[in-house]
Amino acid sequence: MNKPLKTNSEYVARLNKTFDFIERNLEKPLTLEALAEVANFSKYHFNRIFRAMTGETPFQFILRLRLEKAASLIPIHNGESISEVAFKCGFSDISIFSRNFKKHFGVPPSQYREEKRQCSNLSQLDSNIHQPQDKPEPYFCPDS
Repeated sequence: MNKPLKTNSEYVARLNKTFDFIERNLEKPLTLEALAEVANFSKYHFNRIFRAMTGETPFQFILRLRLEKAASLIPIHNGESISEVAFKCGFSDISIFSRNFKKHFGVPPSQYREEKRQCSNLSQLDSNIHQPQDKPEPYFCPDS
């Protein structure tokens, strides 16, 4: 009876090691073989175990993480193009990125950027940066 528990905890530890690897290498191309090697499984067994424990295939998981990372960067990296953000998040093709982004979030990346910036105080911060800064006059209270 202790054997399944040990095997389950061992699988969790191996998958956690894989999650860490994915997070550190999210912007790089990742293969099933490389992920399975990190977890010390065959690629077929790794794929089955990963899906059973996460509910996603390894590549669905990686795609979701990349899209979520892009969604967090798009509004705050206004000086960068959507393509630059996509490449930083591991996408090599902007059309694939855009299609997957829209499917996942329901809007194209450019619209997402605009909506998020309007709903946050980032747009206000940008407008404040360009306003002239009045230097306060020193005020001294004379002794009475």
